[in-house]
Amino acid sequence: MRRSSICSMAAGCRYPALRLKLRASLAQAALRGHTDTMPDMPELILECGDWRAQVVPQGGLLGALDHRGVAVMRPMTAGATSPLEAACFPMVPWCNRIANARFMWENTATWLARNFMPERHAIHGHGWQSEWSVAELDQGTCMMTHSHDGAAPGWPWAYVAKQTIRLSDAGCTVTLALTNLSERLMPAGIGLHPYLRRRPESRVAFRSGPIVAVGADMIPSGAHMPPNHFADFAADGGAALPQNGIVIDHCYTGWHGAALVTDNSGTITLQAEGAGHLHLYAPEDPSILCLEPVNHLPDAANTGGMPLIAPGETESLSLRIGVL
Repeated sequence: MRRSSICSMAAGCRYPALRLKLRASLAQAALRGHTDTMPDMPELILECGDWRAQVVPQGGLLGALDHRGVAVMRPMTAGATSPLEAACFPMVPWCNRIANARFMWENTATWLARNFMPERHAIHGHGWQSEWSVAELDQGTCMMTHSHDGAAPGWPWAYVAKQTIRLSDAGCTVTLALTNLSERLMPAGIGLHPYLRRRPESRVAFRSGPIVAVGADMIPSGAHMPPNHFADFAADGGAALPQNGIVIDHCYTGWHGAALVTDNSGTITLQAEGAGHLHLYAPEDPSILCLEPVNHLPDAANTGGMPLIAPGETESLSLRIGVL
């Protein structure tokens, strides 16, 4: 696949190389009745010292993150067009699922698009399936924006989301901010959905409160489970992920904001701000491990606890990814 360099700057951490690369166009495809694939588009490569990141503005995606040539996150493969194949995508203006793609607000039903068919719920917001515009690009930083018109279908509030991906000697920091542009209070949340490197020997460590129990439809049941229900991730050295077909797709409340993933290549560190909960997704697929910082619980729009943003106000969340 031919790629052409559009611009570059001197290499190094202070003035990292910035290479905007174009890829040949690929056809869009449909995912079970809804397009979750994206038209092929420019890739932005950021470099700073030992760190290298790939950014794909369509979907606001982090396509890859490497440290000294070793993948820290699951890389987006050449030719991939689905945001679900990215290293990380933003969740805005809500995280996880809203049951039956519907919630009540001010005595009025708000209907959302069922955006992951055949699932009947609305999932992960709009950002991951929308185009983002590059607003800033310099010295290892890419800042992208995504806007929504409140008159458009699917969300009756106007907003603008800003996502900044910044490399430094310490690693990669992703900051997501959401501003309410409407003239009334907006219930909305944000989060990040990183796919971290997962290997057979991987061990995960973090501290939290109880786990939100869910039913077969992945909507909270109203019950809670102890934080060591699947594994004792708070133990010294963390814990291995469960085997034998056990799938974790659960939100851990009261997260302390830090997590570690350790394997034979070293330790990946995560430090979040503005995220009170951690959603852990570890399916049977041995290549997938997601530790998602979020600022609300699944289906909070229906069950309560959804953050409320006043007109003109902003909520933000950040995640710093490093290595030891």
